[in-house]
Amino acid sequence: MLRRHWTDEELCELIDLWPTHSVAQIAKHLHRSPSATRERARQLLRDGVLEGTTASHNILVGTGSMTRPIRPDLQDFDEVKRDYCRQHHIDIAKLNARLETDDRLAAELYQLAQAAKFNRQAVGGERSSLQGVLPGP
Repeated sequence: MLRRHWTDEELCELIDLWPTHSVAQIAKHLHRSPSATRERARQLLRDGVLEGTTASHNILVGTGSMTRPIRPDLQDFDEVKRDYCRQHHIDIAKLNARLETDDRLAAELYQLAQAAKFNRQAVGGERSSLQGVLPGP
């Protein structure tokens, strides 16, 4: 059976819907199976990208957190990816290929995008370069 890659947009939707929707509702919205949606949510929880938000979700994954995650803008995620490419001297196509097979790298870059949005909201400022914040080569 062929597994379909999760796009950035699907991940953003999953994270956005997680606090207020059931796994079945999210799966239907994303045109994914409930088991695929549940497994991806578990991976995101393990990687620290997604946080538990309701009792049923917390029972599912065994976490007690009740906070809502920060959903980064796609522009933040794209900026993080561009900075990573510059720092590692690769093009976006190579990075996207890595992201398809390396969930930890995807989670790390997504967390950086979350941090960029949080920092921008905290200081009310514009987007700034993330040079020096990205993981080393």
